[in-house]
Amino acid sequence: MLTDRQSLILATIVKDYAKNGKAVGSKTLLQDLDLGVSSATIRNEMAVLEDRGLLQKEHTSSGRVPSQGGYRYYVDRLMTDDQSDLEIQKALQRVFARNFQQVDDLLQQAVDELVNLTGYTAMALKPEAMGTRLSGFRLVPLDGQQILAIVVTNDGDVTSQSFRLPEGMDVSELDGMVAYINDTLVDCLVVDVLKTLSGDLPLKMERVIRTPAAFLQLFGDVLASSISDEVFIGGQLNVLDYTSDTDPKALKQILQVIQSPEAMRKVVGTANEGVMVQIGGENRNDLFDQYSLVSATYHIPRHGAGAIALLGPTRMPYAKMVATVDQFRNAIGQKLIEYY
Repeated sequence: MLTDRQSLILATIVKDYAKNGKAVGSKTLLQDLDLGVSSATIRNEMAVLEDRGLLQKEHTSSGRVPSQGGYRYYVDRLMTDDQSDLEIQKALQRVFARNFQQVDDLLQQAVDELVNLTGYTAMALKPEAMGTRLSGFRLVPLDGQQILAIVVTNDGDVTSQSFRLPEGMDVSELDGMVAYINDTLVDCLVVDVLKTLSGDLPLKMERVIRTPAAFLQLFGDVLASSISDEVFIGGQLNVLDYTSDTDPKALKQILQVIQSPEAMRKVVGTANEGVMVQIGGENRNDLFDQYSLVSATYHIPRHGAGAIALLGPTRMPYAKMVATVDQFRNAIGQKLIEYY
């Protein structure tokens, strides 16, 4: 355990370094803190913190910067709650002031505001599709033999895919299939509907269409797309602002990870109830060992877990970022509960 004075010095260095990006020396601490001690005493305390692995020297300065262990100690034991930031409240007001027709729209608006607020890379995952239900299916004739297949789900998402009818076939010949799907499968879970497509549904459909297999495959493809996972991202290139690694290959790999829903769910997790802070080498993906990831999940009853996250430098202002992610997580979760 640290003494009160050592804790105050460490917390001040963490905050000052996050704000200015410069190593902090004893003279700066003497000016910032009213400790009633000499500069030599502060240097001795800094030496103790360095010996304990909480501070480290920066090559270009006589001052100190937090180590990964120092950041961890600060986040776990010294960081105070910061839920009253007016900037966060204004950003949330802007998110919800705009109309949205689909969950995708809301999440993209949220990550865009997070980027504007923080300058970091922001990501969001919508709730898993376990509770998504089919609301309707229709076919719309386009030019010639082109047809647009449209699937609507109960979360407001509309997924479409165009295809070409065989020569000599009219879209009206598919009316029976469309009617059968809307009469028997609407309001069923999408995951259950997909299972029926590999069961006895094709045999049942033979009564209403000559060649059901090809068109049920089309229906299945559009339906599967309607519940496919997606990462909503803002500020992708901001990662260039806070890394010393200029290897294009490494940066490409980072961008590939944050664009992958499966990879991001592994990185942010889904079980934690609070805000999770992963610092440098603590990150679940080694590509993020120069960054910090602040993330939180939100849970929608009967639908599953979504998540939001900020990827930024290890010298981020953690109290504000944790409060930002926490408030966005809570607000988005509540809005989606009302929406569903």
